[in-house]
Amino acid sequence: MIAIIDYGMGNLGSVKKAFDHLKYDSCITSDPSVIKAASGVVLPGVGAFGAAMENLQVSKLDIAVKEVVEAGTPFLGICLGMQLLMDGSEECTDLWKDEEPIAGLGIIPGRVRRFPDKGLKVPQIGWNRLEDVTGSLLSEGDYVYLVHSYYCEPEDKADAAAYVNYGIKYCAAFERGNIFATQFHPEKSGEAGLQILSKFARRTAR
Repeated sequence: MIAIIDYGMGNLGSVKKAFDHLKYDSCITSDPSVIKAASGVVLPGVGAFGAAMENLQVSKLDIAVKEVVEAGTPFLGICLGMQLLMDGSEECTDLWKDEEPIAGLGIIPGRVRRFPDKGLKVPQIGWNRLEDVTGSLLSEGDYVYLVHSYYCEPEDKADAAAYVNYGIKYCAAFERGNIFATQFHPEKSGEAGLQILSKFARRTAR
């Protein structure tokens, strides 16, 4: 069973429908015991970084996430769920250097950055092409759907599984051991996204 974490900030139904379509068992849950017993875990997310971290901490789901990652359980972060894996975010701060960032889960070293002021429409909404793909779940040239105002900047470039170019070239996916995460929404990315979710689900088989 794949556990989809419910911490009050995510398009949970869309993710579950995608797994249902692929005929993989999944459940939406906020129960840490269910999450820790799952064969795979998904952390989706839409909204503000600070509110998301607060919700995770209040419900102690941040502890559950760290425990399943450390246990080697296949783990997928989606959109805000990817950003939460990092050390912290510039969201709600004026300058990273002048103010303390909002702390994240600290699983992938790095920071969540604002898009630079280059005349870009922010948030980025729509389809874009994956470049420089090294992640095993991804394919070079896949078009994926994104909705976000911030992007991830991992300290170790080896953690980056793919990039997207939107005025700047930024990391659009992570892969490290049992951890995989996408800035884009695979559940909204058509056939390419379903293939990604299917490959992840096959990793969870026990």
